[in-house]
Amino acid sequence: MATTGRAPPRAARGTRAIRAAQAMRPARGVSAALRAAVAGVALCVAAGAAAAGDRELGEYLSSECVTCHQLSGRFDGIPSIVGRAEPELIEALTEYRGKIRDNQVMRAIAAKFNDEEIAALASYFGSLEQEKDERNTDRTGDVRAFTSTMEGKK
Repeated sequence: MATTGRAPPRAARGTRAIRAAQAMRPARGVSAALRAAVAGVALCVAAGAAAAGDRELGEYLSSECVTCHQLSGRFDGIPSIVGRAEPELIEALTEYRGKIRDNQVMRAIAAKFNDEEIAALASYFGSLEQEKDERNTDRTGDVRAFTSTMEGKK
């Protein structure tokens, strides 16, 4: 046989060569399982990064939020978002964006942000301290119980 640089046909390779080639190849389910595992790990890493939120990006994006929500945390008819827990803010903005909560203005604003930007806003507002002011609380002193009714129903 002349050498052409190509492998001989399968019949000419012999049984040992075929078995060796098959042994080196991963099983069919293994590569799919490996891809799924790698994708799962990547999603977990991305979710962890998104959950942390970029505070500086949140501060940059907050200009539209603070036109209504007071940076002082003062309650003047619009609920305070200053000092709120990040998961709570992420949930609220995601629900507005998904049209689960019932406030047209907030739906329009939340629709502009992707998951990373929502996490960044939550990180920024969650890191701020609320100023102590009589107008921040209702008669019981619980700001969250008072303002949650103002945020729109689920």
